[in-house]
Amino acid sequence: MTAPIPAGFPYPKQDPLRQSVTSLALVAMQAAGADGCHVAERERDGSLVNRYSNGVPLPAWVDPAATGIVHRDGVVVVAYLLRTEGILAGRLAFVFASNAISADKFAILNRLAPMIEAVQALPYITARLASRIARLDAELAGSKIVERARGILAGGAPEQESVETIIRHVETVLEGRHFGSVLRQLLPDMEQRIAQRQLVGQAKAILETRHGMSEEEAYLHLRLKSRTSRRPLSEVARELLSAEAGACEEPTDVRT
Repeated sequence: MTAPIPAGFPYPKQDPLRQSVTSLALVAMQAAGADGCHVAERERDGSLVNRYSNGVPLPAWVDPAATGIVHRDGVVVVAYLLRTEGILAGRLAFVFASNAISADKFAILNRLAPMIEAVQALPYITARLASRIARLDAELAGSKIVERARGILAGGAPEQESVETIIRHVETVLEGRHFGSVLRQLLPDMEQRIAQRQLVGQAKAILETRHGMSEEEAYLHLRLKSRTSRRPLSEVARELLSAEAGACEEPTDVRT
């Protein structure tokens, strides 16, 4: 059985979304007792390129299009094709250095694989929806401008008053674009939430590495501090980081 992943495991230096995919793959690997896990992504030419590997290498005899359980030469491979809205986006594979895999282990992978697929699809689905809404928002604005412009042109050559009217109308339409307004409000909020999450992540890492807490214990510790002090979690995390930065080398017991 694969050895447990030690605290402070060096996950690949990727963007947070890819880290979430590889982290979930490692959870599945450990939970099912696999000896290796591999995450591949689809390239523009349609080929699958391995982006992350851990443990026992994926055998060369595994068909890139294989799904389900395949075995050969004392090795079992469980493979899943990852799709985004029906389109091939990648592959997830787990390697077992054995002649068979139990139904329980297979069930674990079957439960986690769809979660990994859903997480990997997040940016594509979100981008498609945002693009569609943006096009509709622009189409609505355009139709309003066209209607007013046609009305003005129907009266012959526009006079100065008509020019001012169309200018005011266009300005009103542009200012009233619902989707653009929502995005302008959402952007700083999302940036702030990500920054706060990063603070919490850094604080948890300190509690894990310097004070021997598990990830769950570190989170619960911060949550308790947040509730008892009635302060936001990010503020508690920032305070802990500042205290640790100025503390002496002798460790203190933060559990008390």
